[in-house]
Amino acid sequence: MIDLHTHILPGMDDGAKSWEDALEMAQTAAETGTKVLAATCHGNYPGWDGKGWPQRYRERLEKFREMLRKEEIPLQVVEGMEIFASDGVVEGLKRGNLLTINRTDYVLVEFALDVRAYDVYRILNRLLEAGYRPILAHPERYLAAQRTPEHLYEWDGMGAVIQVNKGSVLGGFGEGALRTADYILRRRLACVAASDAHSPIRRTTSMEEFGRVLARRYGEVCPWLLLEENPRRILEGKNVIRKEKNCISY
Repeated sequence: MIDLHTHILPGMDDGAKSWEDALEMAQTAAETGTKVLAATCHGNYPGWDGKGWPQRYRERLEKFREMLRKEEIPLQVVEGMEIFASDGVVEGLKRGNLLTINRTDYVLVEFALDVRAYDVYRILNRLLEAGYRPILAHPERYLAAQRTPEHLYEWDGMGAVIQVNKGSVLGGFGEGALRTADYILRRRLACVAASDAHSPIRRTTSMEEFGRVLARRYGEVCPWLLLEENPRRILEGKNVIRKEKNCISY
C-alpha cells in the first residue's frame, strides 16, 4: 500500500512528537502493508512562518530516511505537504515555499472544517488554472460537504482528487464524517484513501484493518484502487483513474 497523507516527521507540526514516535509509526506502517509513505507536514496555516521551511523539512526527511535504513525498516518516505488553503497558495508553490507530493504537480490541500463551499471552489479553480492538480484532503469532514454532499460531485468534476481519511471511514470523526465518507465511496468519487496519521497511539499508520473494511463494504477493487494504484499514479505524476473514465466498480 501507499499512504499519501501522514504527519510523521517530528518537530514540524502536531504529528509525531519525537524521532522515537516517528520510527514506531514507520514500523507500524511497514508491518501493516505500507510500502511507501508521504510525510505531509502541515503548512501555510494562519500565522505560519515559511521562511527556510523547505530546507529544514528536507534535512529532517533525509535524517529520517537514514534512520529507517539504520533500523532496517522497509519503508520508502517521499516528500509532501498538507497545505492549508489560502489566497497565497499558488504564489507559495511557485516560490518553492510550499511543497507538492513527490515533486509532481499534485498538491495536497486542506480547508478549515467550517469552510464555505464557495471558498473551496475558488481555491481549487486557482490551483487548477495555475497547472496544479489539487488533492482535496478529507472533504468528508467539511461541514459544507456534510450538509450538501452534491458539492463533492462538482469538486470531482472540476478535476480535484478526493482523498478520504481512514479515521472517517472507521468512525473516528463522528457520524457526519462517517456518513459523508460512505456517500463518497458508494458513488465512487474517492480517488485516494489515506491514514492522516499523527501518532503511534492515536490516528496511527496502521492500514491493515482499513484495507479490510474498504474491501468488505465497497468491494475488493476499492482498496487496490485507493491505496495502491491511484497513489502510485500520483507519485509518478500520472492521471488518476476516475469512475467516469473506466469500468472499474468498487
